Amino acid sequence: MEKQPLISVIVPVFNVAANLAQCLQSLLDQTYQNLEVILVNDASYDRTGQICHDFAAQDSRVKVIQQPTQQGVAVARNVGLAAAQGEYVTFVDGDDFVTPDYLAHMYQQMQAKQADLVISGYYELDEQAGKFLFYYPAGEIHATVTPAEKVLQQIGNNRIMTACGKLYRRNLFDEVAFPAGRLVEDICVVVKLYTAAQRIVLLDESLYCIRQRQGSTTRRLYSFQQYQDTLAAHFELVMDYLVNGYDPAPAFDRLKYVLDYYQWYMQQQGITDSPIYRQVMYYVKRMKALKEK
Repeated sequence: MEKQPLISVIVPVFNVAANLAQCLQSLLDQTYQNLEVILVNDASYDRTGQICHDFAAQDSRVKVIQQPTQQGVAVARNVGLAAAQGEYVTFVDGDDFVTPDYLAHMYQQMQAKQADLVISGYYELDEQAGKFLFYYPAGEIHATVTPAEKVLQQIGNNRIMTACGKLYRRNLFDEVAFPAGRLVEDICVVVKLYTAAQRIVLLDESLYCIRQRQGSTTRRLYSFQQYQDTLAAHFELVMDYLVNGYDPAPAFDRLKYVLDYYQWYMQQQGITDSPIYRQVMYYVKRMKALKEK
């Protein structure tokens, strides 16, 4: 029987003690067994570190890297990549979880289609409401080889924008790294990875569950840094489309969506008398003028 290649699962963790055990158990219960789980503990101060070490003591496939200070998800992922021994890598957030066939089904498509990158479907668990969102019972599964430009026409789709829920050939990261010190780190990287990949498979099977919880990064009120990083990431997105010769319309549409959302959000919060709001309005007006030309 041919030996399965090693898959490195990189899991950045920060204060996720409440949900980490479920995440890790879902990885160790994979039907695809030749894997290593690299836990990068980003200086957590709850029981996250202890849970990491408990799992490492129980299963030799689990490795723990302790960051001396909190440096963010981007740095944690880069640290995990540097330690990864696998021919393939995937990212899982520490409060999410995956189906038992998460790795097996993506690897099967990677081999069958001779792909460099496989993008799975996802669903969400709204922890506060206690229900699943975007969950569709398994039917006929389609896996389609899709050119990078066609994938990037869907940049507004969450499964396209995030680094999680995908299986990558490790060498795609030879010249790509997550931007240290910035929020909204995924969108800065995915275009570069899609461009580097010769063959991409879109797998319409929901294998990854995103947990939406109170206090998670996606639910926090927007800070000035988050605004700056979000805007910078979307300007970089537009530039990546242009330098690669892709139709920039989807990137401009995404940028416009972000600007319109910030305008609405700040108006709702009553913070229109601020430098951030004035900057947003400047770009909203420039985008409108550009569209009218």
